[in-house]
Amino acid sequence: MKAKNYCPEFEEYKTIRQWALLGQLPKKDAKGVELWANRNCQASYVYYSPDEVDPATEKELQDFFQPERDRKNKLARLNRKWRKEAEEKKRQEEQKKIFDEAVEAALLPYRKLIWRLTEKTKELYPKKEYPQAIVIDTETTGLDPFHDELLQVSIIDEEGNVLFDSYFKPIRHKEWSKAESVNHISPKMVADAPYINEKAAELYAILSQAHWIIGYNVDFDLNFLVGSDIITDEECNAFRTEDVMIQFAEIYGEYSVYHEDYKWQKLTTAAAYYDYDWAEHEEAHNSLGDCFATLFVYHKILSEE
Repeated sequence: MKAKNYCPEFEEYKTIRQWALLGQLPKKDAKGVELWANRNCQASYVYYSPDEVDPATEKELQDFFQPERDRKNKLARLNRKWRKEAEEKKRQEEQKKIFDEAVEAALLPYRKLIWRLTEKTKELYPKKEYPQAIVIDTETTGLDPFHDELLQVSIIDEEGNVLFDSYFKPIRHKEWSKAESVNHISPKMVADAPYINEKAAELYAILSQAHWIIGYNVDFDLNFLVGSDIITDEECNAFRTEDVMIQFAEIYGEYSVYHEDYKWQKLTTAAAYYDYDWAEHEEAHNSLGDCFATLFVYHKILSEE
């Protein structure tokens, strides 16, 4: 097949649409010739010579261009629909932002009161001796420790004894569909759970005696404890932490050229690497189950050193 632009003999040949724009259409017996539109040979069309076309009536031209007009009208309707949906989405987001800010402002006095009561209960909570080394994991409504909320906190010691395990009912969030698809904690599951401040003193009693905290992406968990006013930044920075995720990343050995470091792996990947049996405890995305898996992987890493 030839390329039209490089064949002088086809200089006056045009596609059916090009002829229609000039008020002409191919004759009934016109066959035309298929040519590449250019030498890149990416698209071919049927071209007709001047001898193969006749002047068209207004109705013939209207009928010819009608499908094209229909396509353009359909696209215009879709564009208007998409634009309207985008504007409505933006409006809803702005309304939600205004609502969230109003709720936040209304809750602020109560939050301060809750914080003072929480601090008082920490002081009055019965003294009990807890291990200095603990394994911790959390489940949350999202990734932002100062906007999202804790849904579950679990803590075990180095021997696998459960020190703390509780679901929490969020104060501000009514749904968290994206996080729920990962942690499988639904609003219904925590509807009757305590609020975080009700368990703050018990949590603080354990954390205040801990010097060594083990976790998988442990900074994420600690940041949420700070964001929930369970511990302060100063107390958080005083912990010695062991992040099993970072330790396992080097062992797994998937290097990221972009980040110039080993790629972080999921806990399920680390557990599978060491043949951990999830059935021994809880499901993969329950924070207590994650504590046991983290401890298992941590012990395996220690045994290889």
